[in-house]
Amino acid sequence: MASGCATSEAPGEPRDFASFTATVPGSSVDFEMVHVPEAECWVGRTEVTWDEYLVFCAFHAKLPAGVDAETRPSKPLEVHPYDRHWGTGRRPAVGMSRNGAQEYCRWLSAELPGTYRLPTEREWLAACGAQGPVVQACGWSAANSGGKTHEVGGKKPNANGLFDMLGNLWEYCADGFAPNDPERAVLRGGSWKEPMTEITPKARLRFDDMWLLDDPTFPPGRWWVPDGDHLGFRMVWVSEEDDVDAGT
Repeated sequence: MASGCATSEAPGEPRDFASFTATVPGSSVDFEMVHVPEAECWVGRTEVTWDEYLVFCAFHAKLPAGVDAETRPSKPLEVHPYDRHWGTGRRPAVGMSRNGAQEYCRWLSAELPGTYRLPTEREWLAACGAQGPVVQACGWSAANSGGKTHEVGGKKPNANGLFDMLGNLWEYCADGFAPNDPERAVLRGGSWKEPMTEITPKARLRFDDMWLLDDPTFPPGRWWVPDGDHLGFRMVWVSEEDDVDAGT
């Protein structure tokens, strides 16, 4: 089996899994999902980008049909601009709440076949594979990011053909952080902020309410996390047949 981005600066070729491309409703923006057998689902080739997420946002110039003010993000405060002055396009969408990530997935699921959702931690770990600490060739960390995110797909993919599983942005999972704290979000994968040696598949990030202190809305953090410049997400997809088999 090819090692992908495992432990060296010159990883082997990723495995050739099936994939499909879909289009964000109301736009010409495409995204790609890859079948990862170990995860038992299809996983986003990349983190969700601004090109994709901004179609969903309320402050976008062309709003998709069926999206109203209660189910789409409002524009965040200028003191914490949504793109952090880093730019949009193919950069990963950053700073949304877990609710914002989940609502985007629910909207896609209502408009497209099958179900899009956040991965469970088990699914995320299976998609990440046996990568060691992130290396220069495979991810963005404090050592090479220049203090900001970078366009998805700029580093080498892992053995499953997925980009930026480690580094660039921490990624929301569907699970709660702990059995005694089930409503608190947990994130995986590290970000552009962390030292390279700390970005590993085993690293878990507990959502910190301190990141919401600059949010004047109540309750805070419905759509945006003011100090969430290290938070993003990746989707998984299951077919309608899988939904039926799972009893959903």
